[in-house]
Amino acid sequence: FEFAPLSNGAPASGHYALSSLLARGDIDILCSPISYTDREWIGTAPCMTAAESVARAGILWLNEDDSRTYLDRRKAEHVQEGGLVDLEQTRQVMRRNTAQAALRGFGTWWMDLPAEGWFDDARIWEEMTLLRPVDAAMLERRGPFAPEIAAVVDEESMCHLTGGSDAFARALVYDSRAALGRCGAPYGQYLLGDVLAGRVRAKLQVFLAAWALSPATRAALAERRSPGVTRVWCYAPGYLFPDRADVAGIGEVTGFEARAASAATAQVAPTDAGKKLGLAVSWGPAVPIVPLFSVTATPEETLATYADGTPAVAVRRSEKGIDVFVGVPQLTPELLRALARLAGVHLFTEGNATVWAAEGFLSVQAHESGPLRIDAGRKGAVADALSGEALGEGPQVTLTLKKGEALVLRY
Repeated sequence: FEFAPLSNGAPASGHYALSSLLARGDIDILCSPISYTDREWIGTAPCMTAAESVARAGILWLNEDDSRTYLDRRKAEHVQEGGLVDLEQTRQVMRRNTAQAALRGFGTWWMDLPAEGWFDDARIWEEMTLLRPVDAAMLERRGPFAPEIAAVVDEESMCHLTGGSDAFARALVYDSRAALGRCGAPYGQYLLGDVLAGRVRAKLQVFLAAWALSPATRAALAERRSPGVTRVWCYAPGYLFPDRADVAGIGEVTGFEARAASAATAQVAPTDAGKKLGLAVSWGPAVPIVPLFSVTATPEETLATYADGTPAVAVRRSEKGIDVFVGVPQLTPELLRALARLAGVHLFTEGNATVWAAEGFLSVQAHESGPLRIDAGRKGAVADALSGEALGEGPQVTLTLKKGEALVLRY
């Protein structure tokens, strides 16, 4: 997920052999910093890799949290890396990040990168004490983190990204995590191999990078589909065969009849059908993207179009489930929220917030001040998991929060 923006192509990073590492059987822990995108005060602190696939291989994923606290004295780097301006922001971000790690089953360490005292304030460390009840509960969890939304990347496909591919890959693969983190439901990050092996049960499966598929992989995708799953096919799924590029491969994988698009840019606008699902504004890279693809779809199936009126986002239903083609190489929280509803995913909020949930715990950070409605999805008491304060009775409670405020709820 992290190296899609490389101007000389993602494979130049040397980071696309994770599946071979997971198969070795002699690794206990893998580690990286939290992502360097969307890590600021109002953000989601995404994970760099397919961390849920790491966990399913019996390996602990360890987040190195080198957030720039308010004690970072390096002014230029502080601003560049989304540094925090005061103790309150620092505590909010450390709570948000550490709660996410606990709920997803990660380890985490707080890292003072230049050893200059970024965490030299006992009040920051109070967050660790407050989060102990969450840690204790997660040690007794019933199973691994298994959210209803899965973001899926194929390492082979990423290795076909060449110089200049960041024109679409940054928005699609790298920035998609920020959109997923704002859609109102938690998501997991997986390698395609876990989908093929039947280890991903998510209701909504978003295939961010699946453009280079072997005949065996294509057959496995068709054969091993769980009933009722909604699959979202991004950009050019199945376009590349081992020996050729062929637009017919997109239809083979998605079920849509596909063709090359001739739109001047990849920007799209919602149709009436899309607006009914909550798509309100245009989105997508306002630059030429070649190749770019469209599909054959009825007006009722088309949720967004390119500037020339050809379908850019379309939905088709079959006895196997729902397939969604997203030709525009960019996702938005609104689009993901709409697709989550189609898939029957439970949305914990439709407000502007970051959420993670597992085992009856819900982590929330408000992205704006005001009321935020939370839908726990079931009846019963909703309480602050850190203080024990009762906040209301589910399934729905409305909380009045300040921008940046971070809570962990028990429901």
